[in-house]
Amino acid sequence: MRKSNHQKYISSSLFIFLFLLSIQASISKAATTAELSNGQTLELIGIGIYQELRNDIYVGALYGPPGFTDTEQLKDPNIAKRMSIRFVVPYSNRKLARHWKERMAMNNSRSEWQPLTREIVNFSKLFKRELVVGDELVIDHIPTVGTQIYLNSTLFETINKPGFTELLLNVWLGNIPPTKAFKTNIRGQMDNSAKMALVTQFDSVKPIIGRFDDDLVTDTKVASADTSTKDLPEEKAATKVAKNEQPKQDKKEPPKVAKNDTKQPLPEKTNKAQEPKNIPVATDKPVEKTAQNTDKPKIKTEVKLEPDIIPKKTQPEPQKVAKATPPPVEENFFDADLITGSYTRDLINSVRQYQEYPRKALIERREGDVTAQVTINEEGEIESLELVERSGSRVLDRAVSRIIKKAAPFQPIPPELKLKEFVFEVPISFQL
Repeated sequence: MRKSNHQKYISSSLFIFLFLLSIQASISKAATTAELSNGQTLELIGIGIYQELRNDIYVGALYGPPGFTDTEQLKDPNIAKRMSIRFVVPYSNRKLARHWKERMAMNNSRSEWQPLTREIVNFSKLFKRELVVGDELVIDHIPTVGTQIYLNSTLFETINKPGFTELLLNVWLGNIPPTKAFKTNIRGQMDNSAKMALVTQFDSVKPIIGRFDDDLVTDTKVASADTSTKDLPEEKAATKVAKNEQPKQDKKEPPKVAKNDTKQPLPEKTNKAQEPKNIPVATDKPVEKTAQNTDKPKIKTEVKLEPDIIPKKTQPEPQKVAKATPPPVEENFFDADLITGSYTRDLINSVRQYQEYPRKALIERREGDVTAQVTINEEGEIESLELVERSGSRVLDRAVSRIIKKAAPFQPIPPELKLKEFVFEVPISFQL
């Protein structure tokens, strides 16, 4: 009897283990593969957690063709790829838009992002509401198709301008990534257990499909606002035309024609519907007949027929559509977030020019990462300097403060920003 119970215990434990294993396998498969709209399957390259002030914000995943591991070659426009992020906390849509714009300008030269300013700004305008846990942004690049932007599985925009996907990729893979750890993980340079933990976290938050659909401006909505008599049902169009033609019929009564007969008799009318169409060709042959039979005051009245046929209520509606869906802004131009990102890039590069490894740290084989927060005034002079992330080595920490002070004063704040002071962070890594 004891043996039977022991066997039951073993079999039930084995069943639970296999069940949990199957769940884990299904989660891994769901997050480690991706299928593009053209049917192509991609595999997970790397996955990382984006943080702000050491608080988790979103999990980012990078996909490429099966067996593909070289993230630098992934920037080739002829290679399909996917960038996917899922939020693990609520997040401001304005902060998200600013995050992408600033990071694109920080990790790409001005000559690279400026020709794509319109596309960058339009991309940032897709985020119209606050993000909640599980919301997902997916960026797919399909060669010959373009860059497809999805929010919670709904396609919002396709951008086919060359170079746009590379700008986005550099946000994660450029010289100024969100964090050093994020860039390392997104490139797949992490142990498998840590990778699977992030995969599980990624798949544990699910997007609500269709949550952003109300923010999508479709062609049908725009078309419905463009009303005219020819777009109306036949009965309603006929009614509106009849109402507008009635005053003109009253003006054409025989008594009024009779008064003008002595001067210039009107020509015979064979088809009333064609009368407005013949008005613009009043100078056609025969010239003598038009001189004898044309009543000039009457012609002025007739010319007003054509615009009067269109109901007055329908004329302002195209303007309402223009307000609701404004055309893309021409961007040769100025965008504060892009200028901020570009200026920050210049400041960080100017600091890194003075970076050198402290001799004592070299002898002691010290390594570490330091992040400093710097506040400067309009002239580029340092007002305050604080280490917001320390390396654990006083030698390295002091070296960062010394390097930043050596790089000062910095170039003045761009006048377009209209700021009295500017705050930026400088990440510096010491590695042997």
